Amino acid sequence: MSKVNTKSPLIQRSQCEAMTMASSMIARSIEAAAPELEEQERIARSNARRQRLAKALAALHRHRNYLCNNYSLSVERAIYEDLSNSERNADGNPSARPERKPATGAPDFGFTIMEDEDMARFVESSRLQQTAMPIVEEVLTQLDSLMSSALGLPVVRADLNPLRPDVICGALMELIDSVDEPSEIRSTWIRYLSKPFSNELKRLYEHVLKLLQGQGVEAARYRVRLAVVGGGGGGGGGGGAAAAAAAEAAALAAATQQAGLTVPGSLPPGGMPPGAVPMMPPGAVPIPPGAIPMLAMPDLAQLQAPAAQAMMQDFLYQRQWVNEHDQVLAAEYYAAVQEQMAQAMQEAEAVQWSDSSYRLQRSLEQAMSVVERPTHVLHAGMALQPQLWGAMAMPAERMRTLMELKGKAQKLSQALGLSAVRMLIDQVAGDERVLPPVREAFIAMEPALLRMAMTDPRFFGDEAHPARRLIEDIAQRSFKYNDIYSEEFERFMAPVRDAVIQLDETDPISEQAFNEHLQALQMRWEAEDSQEKQVGDEGLDYIRFAQERQDLADKIASELALRSDILDAPAIVVDFLYKDWSLVIAHAHLTDKRGQFDPGGYLAAVTDLLWSVDVDAVLKAPARLFEIAPQLIKTLREGLNMLGKAPEETEAFFAELLRYHAPILKLRRAAAAAADSGNGGLSSSQIAELLPTRDETPPAERPQPRKADQPWMRRDELAAAGFDEADIQARGEAALAAAATASPEPAAPPQDADFTPTEVMEKSDLPDGGAEQEKLRADKQQAEAEQAAQSDVQEGAAEAAQEEAAPPPPAPPRAEQTAAEDPEAAEARLKLERLRAGDWVDLNVKGKWRRARLNWCSDNGALFMFISHGGRPHSMTRRTCEKLFREHQIRIVEAGEVVEEAVRKISKRSKAAAALDS
Repeated sequence: MSKVNTKSPLIQRSQCEAMTMASSMIARSIEAAAPELEEQERIARSNARRQRLAKALAALHRHRNYLCNNYSLSVERAIYEDLSNSERNADGNPSARPERKPATGAPDFGFTIMEDEDMARFVESSRLQQTAMPIVEEVLTQLDSLMSSALGLPVVRADLNPLRPDVICGALMELIDSVDEPSEIRSTWIRYLSKPFSNELKRLYEHVLKLLQGQGVEAARYRVRLAVVGGGGGGGGGGGAAAAAAAEAAALAAATQQAGLTVPGSLPPGGMPPGAVPMMPPGAVPIPPGAIPMLAMPDLAQLQAPAAQAMMQDFLYQRQWVNEHDQVLAAEYYAAVQEQMAQAMQEAEAVQWSDSSYRLQRSLEQAMSVVERPTHVLHAGMALQPQLWGAMAMPAERMRTLMELKGKAQKLSQALGLSAVRMLIDQVAGDERVLPPVREAFIAMEPALLRMAMTDPRFFGDEAHPARRLIEDIAQRSFKYNDIYSEEFERFMAPVRDAVIQLDETDPISEQAFNEHLQALQMRWEAEDSQEKQVGDEGLDYIRFAQERQDLADKIASELALRSDILDAPAIVVDFLYKDWSLVIAHAHLTDKRGQFDPGGYLAAVTDLLWSVDVDAVLKAPARLFEIAPQLIKTLREGLNMLGKAPEETEAFFAELLRYHAPILKLRRAAAAAADSGNGGLSSSQIAELLPTRDETPPAERPQPRKADQPWMRRDELAAAGFDEADIQARGEAALAAAATASPEPAAPPQDADFTPTEVMEKSDLPDGGAEQEKLRADKQQAEAEQAAQSDVQEGAAEAAQEEAAPPPPAPPRAEQTAAEDPEAAEARLKLERLRAGDWVDLNVKGKWRRARLNWCSDNGALFMFISHGGRPHSMTRRTCEKLFREHQIRIVEAGEVVEEAVRKISKRSKAAAALDS
C-alpha cells in the first residue's frame, strides 16, 4: 500500500494554480452565458419563460462580483477537504473510500421522498458534470496519470485527483447554492453556465498538465481491473472511458434489477468472481451497446406503464428507435391486457356525467368576472357533456377503444404509441393555460388519436404531423378567447366539436383525415382574421404614419439647429420651430403627391420667421417686414391647421411673435409722423418705449432639438388608433401644459397698437433713407444702455428683498427615500419590458375584460397597440401601460406550445421517478 503524499510541492502548486484561475473562470463563464441568456429571452415564445430568463440574467449580473470573488475560496475548501480525505482513506481500494458529499445538496436516496428543491439541485449538479465530462475527458485522463504520480502513487487513482470534475464542479455548486436567490434562478444559471464553465475547466486542466509535464513528472500506469460490476470508484470525476463505461454498466444493471426488468446476459448481484466469464442463458440475445433493457410485457398493458413513460421522449424523438428497439409482443402481454381491461372498464363505467352539477357551475361562473373564475381540473378519464360530444363523452367508451386497440397491437412500438397518446392527452387535459372546453375537445379526440397511433405510433413526435398540428393549432387559436360563455367563443368551438366527432367516427383513420379537418379550420380562421386585420391595420397605419412623421420632424429639427440665423433667435421661436413647425414640414413632405422640394412653402417660412424677430435686421429694412408679415402669419396658421394643432397649443407663440412685430411697425409710423411734424425725429426714451424689450439674461437652458419619446398625433388620429378618451384628454392637457411652460406669461402687445398680424400695409407709409435707419439704430442702442443701467439698480434691490422674505430651502430627500423603489412599479416595468408582439393579455376596458394581443410597440417602447376581438385597437403610452399593470387592469396570459410542453413534463416526471428509484 502506497502512502499518498498530499504535501507534495507539485500538489500544492497545482492547488494554487486552480485557486488563481478560479475567479477568471467564473468571469469568462458569465460573459459567455449572459449573451446566450439574452438570446433565449428574446426568442422565447412564452411570456413566463421570458420573465424567468430575464430575472435569472439580472440576478447573474447582480451577483457577478460575489461569484468571481468567492469562487477561489470555495475551490480552496473543496480541494483541502478532498486531500484530507485522501490521506485518511487511500488504502488502495477506491470503492472503500467514502464519497465526499456534494455541496450541491444532492439528496440522500435512503429517503423515499425527495423535496423538489433537492431534486433540482441533484439534476443540475448532474447536468454540470455530464456537460463537462465529454469536453475534459481526454485531457483529464492524462492529468489523472500525472497527478497520481505527483501524489506518490505507482498506479493511476483517478478518484484521488484533487482537481477532478466533481471537486471543482462541486465547489461551484456550493458557491451558487449560497446565493440568496430562488432555486429556479440558480438552476437557470447552471443550465447556461455548464457549457462555458466546462470549457474553462478544460483550460485549467491543460494549464496544470503543462505545469506537471514541465516539472518532469512521469505518468503513472493504469491498473487493469476485472469484474467491474460490483465496484465503482467514488470519485465520479475521471478514469477515462473505461471507468465511465464500467460505472454505466453497473448503474444499468442495478436500475434494471430494481425495476424488475429482464436484462439478458446481466451479471448477478455482487458481480462475478475475479477471472470468471459470464455465461449467457440459452437462447438469449446479447444487448448491443446503448440498447435499452427489454420491457416486461405485463407493464406495457397498464394504463400508466412506468417503463413506457421513462423511455417516452426517446421513443417519440429518436428516428432510429424503431429500427433498434422494436420487437414482437409476447403472449403474456395479451394476457395482461385482458386482466387490465376488466378492471379499467369497471372503473370507467363508474364515472358518470352530472347535468345538474354542470348547470350550477355554469350559473355561478357566469356571474363572475372572467379573471375570477376558478380553474377546471380535467383529466383523460373524466366524463364529458353527452349533448356536445356524443358517444365518446363517456370515459367507458374511450377506455374500451384504448383496451381493444392494446389487444390488437402486434409490436412494442404500437403498445408504446397507445401509451403515448393516453399520457399526452392526460397531460394536455391538465394544462390550465387552455380553456376547459378546448381541453374537453382533446379528451374527446382520444379515440381518433389512438387509432392513428396504431398506424403511426410515433406521430406525436413529428411536429409536422396533421394530428399533432390539429391539437396545437386549436390550442393556440383558443388563446384568443377568455370567456367560455361568450358568443364569439361558441362560434370558435362549434366547428372544432364537429371536427372531433367526425374524426372519432372515421375508421380506419389516416393522416389525410386529420389534415382535411385542419385545413378546413384554418381556412375558417383565416377568413375571420382577414376581416379583423383590416380593421386593426387602419389604426396601426395611423400610428406608423405618426411615427414616420415624428422621425422626419426630429431630423428636420436637427438640421434647423445648424442654421446660423437661429442662434440669437428668441427661445420661444426656436422651441416652436423644433417642436411644432418641424412637424408641419414633415407632414407636408409625407403627404405631398407631386414631389415638390418645399410643399406649401413651409421651409421657406423659417427664414422669414427668424428674420422677422431679429430687431437689428428689421431696422435695416423695415419695409420688408410690411411685405412679409401678413403672408408669414397666414402661412404659419395654414401649416398648423393642416397639422391639426389646437389653437390653444400655439397661442403663447403667436402672442410673443406679435410682441416683436407690432412695436417695430408702430415705431416706423411714429418716426414718420415725427418727421412730418418737424420735431426732428423721436427721442431715445420714446424709441425705448416703442421697441420690444430684449431679455439680456440668457435662458438657463437653450432649446435644443430632442428626439421625441413618442410621436405627436392629432385627436382624430389618436381616436382611430385606439387611444381611449382619458388618454386623449391627458395628451391634450400635456400639450397645453408644455405650451404654458414655454412662455408662462406671454407679454401682450400694447393696448393702443394699431397693427394686427393680418393687416395689409403699404410701402408708401414708410419713409425711405439709410440715414434715418442708422439714426434709429443709434437711438435704440443708447436707449437700451440707459434702460440696462437702471435695470441693474432695481434688480439688485429686488434680489435683496427677495432673499430676506424667501422661506428656507426644502431639506433634500433622505437617501433611503431616493434609493428605494416602489416594488409594484418595478414589477410593472419589468412585465412591460418583457412583452413581445404576439403576446396575449387580458385587458380591462370600461369594466369588461377583453382578451387582446400585443400587435405593435414602438422601437423605443413608448407606445403599444393591442388588438382585441373584432380587430378593435387599444393603444396606450408606456406610462398608461405601467399604471394599468400596477392597478391590475392588465394581466399577462400564459400561452406557449401545448404538446411540446406536455412531452417535456412527462420526460421531467420520468427522470424524477428514475432518480428516486436509483
